[in-house]
Amino acid sequence: MTSAAREARVGARHRLDVRLQILAVLIAPLTFSGCGEATRGAPGPSMPVAGPPGSARQAASPSPPESPRPPSSEIAPRPPLPAAFESLREEALALAAALRQRYPDAPEPIDLAGTMHDRFGNLTAATSLWEAWLADHPGSAEAHLRLGKYAREKGEETSAVEHLEQAFNARPDLPGAQILLGESLTNIGRADDAIAVLVRELPATAGNPNRLTLLGHARLQHGDFAGAKADFERAVAIDPASPHALYGLTIASGRLGETEAAERHRAAFAARKAQSLFRDRANAPARLDDMPALLQAMAGWYAIAGRIDRARGDMASAERDWLRALDFAPGQREARTALVDLYRRQGRDGEARGLLERAGATAQPPGAAGRN
Repeated sequence: MTSAAREARVGARHRLDVRLQILAVLIAPLTFSGCGEATRGAPGPSMPVAGPPGSARQAASPSPPESPRPPSSEIAPRPPLPAAFESLREEALALAAALRQRYPDAPEPIDLAGTMHDRFGNLTAATSLWEAWLADHPGSAEAHLRLGKYAREKGEETSAVEHLEQAFNARPDLPGAQILLGESLTNIGRADDAIAVLVRELPATAGNPNRLTLLGHARLQHGDFAGAKADFERAVAIDPASPHALYGLTIASGRLGETEAAERHRAAFAARKAQSLFRDRANAPARLDDMPALLQAMAGWYAIAGRIDRARGDMASAERDWLRALDFAPGQREARTALVDLYRRQGRDGEARGLLERAGATAQPPGAAGRN
């Protein structure tokens, strides 16, 4: 993939995220997915191979336990942080491959590997993973959801709808399925079907302003301006700063002949849109190999790996995963919280306290300790 093509695809993904405002919802990472990937920021310098004394890598190492540690939980020394993009990719994909080997019948490692390939710019590899999984598990709603998402990113809306419909029909409450399907149906002009999907107030999306905004736009396409206005008003009541809902209110009010209301909503939309554009430009991803963002992504992936290992009873591997997550990002909350819980359950209270103390010291502003 050329640099221009890679940046174009990243830009397309970013615009989709802005339009839906759902990368907290993302496609609301599958209950096991999402992988904790941080928003990609502006380019930054490569990180050093090994941190200086007192660095995050050293701080993440456990202090001597208060009670003997079970032999199964012995932690081997961890390598220094990679300093190059290729090394990060190799380590990430090796982690996913190891999880897939340990748990060949579980979808979570497939999702993790697919997310990694997607993040590193190889959508074909991510798609192939889920296609292979779907061949062995034809009823997998997760596979259809991911394949639908990838088809959308490639601009293949018809194919996306086919997969997303199967995901939604199998598991309507699967995070992301309803919103992605509703938007794809609207995009291909099937407003009636989009409304039928988006009008359902499922437990996960009953109060989701993005669902209501998309529903409003589907109603606009259908010609139901009063219904659209009501949906946009509900969305704005939940998220007053939503430029997409405010824009919808502008259109719906105008179509209903409510000129003053339309102008009021138009002014609010213009103000919010300006703020949104400023924020988007500040946070716009510049390239796939943005090292600071990748380090955060690596931490998130290791945190997810630890969660997968813990769910299957491999606490030694889970501990290694979480410690490695803290190597990459000392502030990785999921990994730190999971480690504290693990240490306390194993009677390793000293190590638990050490993690919490280091987290507190990291959170203090410079010079705070000296002022106390």
